[in-house]
Amino acid sequence: MEHSPSPPGRRPLLALRWPLLLAVVVVLAALAAAWVAVASRPDQPDQSAARGAGAGAGGGTAGRQVYLLEAAGRPATRVSLEVAADEPARERGLSQRTQVPAGTGMAFLFPADTTAAFWMKDTLVPLQIAFVATDGHVVSLFEMAPCRADPCTVYAPTGAYRYAVELPSGAFTATGLKTGDRVVPEDPESLPQAS
Repeated sequence: MEHSPSPPGRRPLLALRWPLLLAVVVVLAALAAAWVAVASRPDQPDQSAARGAGAGAGGGTAGRQVYLLEAAGRPATRVSLEVAADEPARERGLSQRTQVPAGTGMAFLFPADTTAAFWMKDTLVPLQIAFVATDGHVVSLFEMAPCRADPCTVYAPTGAYRYAVELPSGAFTATGLKTGDRVVPEDPESLPQAS
């Protein structure tokens, strides 16, 4: 059987579809890359999620502060933390984040000593938390797994604490930090007043 060429002036249907298909793929790839870049920004606003005690909306973080992780017998490790100093920011925490880069995290400041527990509802990445007393000594440390649906594990400290610090999973362990070691702000005078 002999193959007859397409009539003059007409291109095969497949030849017409390739440029259009290629253009669609390029546009979709560009949109996906832009979405990933925006969605993975660690400083983007979060959705509200209950954390610790109580619930609320609004509020924000009070910028970044450098904290020192002082494990016994080791040099201090510096981390850059967002500071959640009011109830709405503490409740929102690191929920809905798709990543928490190494060397970063969040400090949750409370206006008085507390024993409030934390949970990981709507938190997408594993974290490690240190509950820290007023004098900077670590009261309790926990590894916390993401939780997308109730019931979520509740992480309660073994004693009263003044602030809590969340870092990526394993970060405290990697520095050798244990209960009784210290986690302190580098410049305590620059911290916002907790409310």
